[in-house]
Amino acid sequence: MEENRRELCKAVSGQKWDEVAELYRNDPQIQAMKITKSEDTALHVAISLGAPEDKVVNLVHEIEQTNVNDVEAAKKTLGAQNEQQDTPLHYAASRGSPSICKRILQVHEDLACKPNKEGETALFLAALNGRKRTFLYLHSVCRKMGLSSPWWRRNNGDTILHCTIQREYFDLALEIIHLYADHQKIASVRNNNGVTPLHVLASIPSAFKSVTPMSLWDKLRYSYISVEMLTIETKEHHVVDVGNSVLLKADDDPTLGHQSQGSIRRMKEKHVWSGQIMEKLLQQTSEYEYSQDESSGDKQNRKGEASKKDKKSTALLMATKNGLIEVVKRILEVYPVAIYDKTDPKKRNIVLLSVEKRQTHVFKSLMKHPLWHNLRGAVDMDGNNVLHMASFLLQHMPRQIHGSVMQMQYEALWFQYVKESMPDYMSYQENKEGDTPDEIFAKEHKDLLKESNEWIKDTSGSYAIVSALIVSVTYATSYTVPGGTNETGKPNLRGQLAFDIFVFSILVSFCSSITSLAAFVAVFSSRKQPVDYLRSLPLKLCFGLTTFYLSVVSMLVSFCAAHFFELDQRIMKHKISPYALALVPLCLYTYEQIPLYWNLLRTTLVKEPQPRYVGDNVTM
Repeated sequence: MEENRRELCKAVSGQKWDEVAELYRNDPQIQAMKITKSEDTALHVAISLGAPEDKVVNLVHEIEQTNVNDVEAAKKTLGAQNEQQDTPLHYAASRGSPSICKRILQVHEDLACKPNKEGETALFLAALNGRKRTFLYLHSVCRKMGLSSPWWRRNNGDTILHCTIQREYFDLALEIIHLYADHQKIASVRNNNGVTPLHVLASIPSAFKSVTPMSLWDKLRYSYISVEMLTIETKEHHVVDVGNSVLLKADDDPTLGHQSQGSIRRMKEKHVWSGQIMEKLLQQTSEYEYSQDESSGDKQNRKGEASKKDKKSTALLMATKNGLIEVVKRILEVYPVAIYDKTDPKKRNIVLLSVEKRQTHVFKSLMKHPLWHNLRGAVDMDGNNVLHMASFLLQHMPRQIHGSVMQMQYEALWFQYVKESMPDYMSYQENKEGDTPDEIFAKEHKDLLKESNEWIKDTSGSYAIVSALIVSVTYATSYTVPGGTNETGKPNLRGQLAFDIFVFSILVSFCSSITSLAAFVAVFSSRKQPVDYLRSLPLKLCFGLTTFYLSVVSMLVSFCAAHFFELDQRIMKHKISPYALALVPLCLYTYEQIPLYWNLLRTTLVKEPQPRYVGDNVTM
């Protein structure tokens, strides 16, 4: 027995499946033998390592044939569970092989409803891993057996619809909604935390266009890509026919997607299909419906579920938090009463939440709502109004915001933006702690303001020193004329192009450097209060950086023009001018400073603060 066990382990390690089949045939007792630390049998390992389907089917055949007179022994072998209580059928479903699943179930049909330690059946794992063909086959088996709800739900309450949406298998999710629409109401089922499939969809920002960052080029490509809507493969009362042959077509790897079609196409497919799933879920959800026919026990369960739902927030508030404007608008269209949803335990409505999470586009959309005047006047359990929420410091910045100065600018801009949309009395309204919005803003941003001021002082001071150095150099250079002067004091090289370029570039360098020096001194000596970060300080800093860059460029040009007269003309005949070396320090400076300059200028000139994209943030 021990020798056969070693031979079995050796054959499995070498993935010699014909030898494993021979050992199965010669010694049936080793068929259910555990050979790994996770208590897998050889059949478990063969399926998990991706052995050819015909080889695995052959192993199942050997188990059946060697126990032809003892069916229970064959069922025991095929139903062997590992440490996680997974059977070979669980592994076959995860792998996406309807052929292996069908062959196992021909011997032991009851395995279709056997759960593992997490309460997951083979059908559940097929859905969890996006194995559409395998799922449809296993569903047809479970439907014929007349099994009840446990086969599509695991211990934590998650259903197959929760999992397929969370992993973005939208095509399979649509099939599940169709198959379970009438008798199971799977779209409204909550897990143990009170989360519905719609909640799950609302927590995936990348599934919607409004919060997916794209470059201008990507947006152009995106607009010209055509994506077809998902279709249902199953008919009204039966699943697609999987055939009578044992060897069925295996599932493709769902993680591969449409690799040849490009990332932009995959992105648009995700956006279109998620919108399609959202529509189906909204048609079937019963979150805002009231039933007079439910029993007292049902009401008690509903009350408990509602408690968990509040802690997790409603789908509308989840979408608001993540900035999914498409979901927010559609929920409010289908269920207008959802506008009264509030978080627990703070009791913040949709306006308070959108301001707290810095979702500009959601906030703008709510300003057009008929109940806007009522919504904006709400306060939470702590007495905080909308301006109070805008005054709290945000720990996660939008992706365009980098550094303490830009964060301070963004915070001041957001507070000012919200303040302009609110009545004046809110600025003086106190919360339960007796603090006004301005007082909270000052407390919350005290450290950030200090850090920003230090950066402004250090940066402007450093640039001012370099600008002063350029001023002194260009001033001295202006009296050092290349080629000297004649008796009348006029330059000997006057009239030559290189000399004219030298004179003009020296003038530009001197004027721009002294302007840059004045700008940086103005920044250094400013008050540096939060209101100054709205426009004044950033614009002065951008102006100073612009003139400083111009002074550096013109200084390099003046040097090249002056040096031209001293360089051997034979060297200038080469295709590559030696003056190209002067571009190296300029390119290095440009590469390091342009991103900061552009982001600072863009956030200064925009009329509205950028929304916060969840999942694409910079933690400060």
